[in-house]
Amino acid sequence: MYRQRIISAMPLISLLLFLYSGFVLEDWILGLTFFALVPLSTLLLSSKPLKRIVQSMPLITIVVFLWLALGLDMAHPGWVVFLAIPLSDMLYNGKLEPRKLISVFVTGAFLVIGFVGDAWHPGWLVFLLIPILNTLFFPKKNFNFNHKAFFTQFSTGFESTQNTNKKHKKTADDEDIIIEDETYR
Repeated sequence: MYRQRIISAMPLISLLLFLYSGFVLEDWILGLTFFALVPLSTLLLSSKPLKRIVQSMPLITIVVFLWLALGLDMAHPGWVVFLAIPLSDMLYNGKLEPRKLISVFVTGAFLVIGFVGDAWHPGWLVFLLIPILNTLFFPKKNFNFNHKAFFTQFSTGFESTQNTNKKHKKTADDEDIIIEDETYR
């Protein structure tokens, strides 16, 4: 019950903090960031706050970054908050898949190259390792592109996809063709 009251009062609380920041601290830009408390309070005070936080982590990181950059003039170290997006997803789901771990390690390598070697510009090239390593060592097993079905569907137009009464369709090689979640033979 108190959660709903806090959520209902949050626009007024944000307005009060905005005015305080503007008149007392003389920082109106910082005050604008307090309006982000309205959606954040809804997220944090919901019935499943962890799930809501992970789902809205991109919004949260943008708000925190803007607060750091515009309000506190800390844009350079503030960009690190964007690393919370993939990390929160991995921690919440509890799945440390190799494909995601490669992304984390490559990002860590980029940060080490940048901070230690001060080679930010050529260092970004390590991000090209993510698709290369994932393709070579951890290919997706459920990826199945049937080029014949793709070109058959688009060469005959969309009339074949509108007719769902057809159950089976023979091809020259007797391969399965998946169109609109139905299997044709």
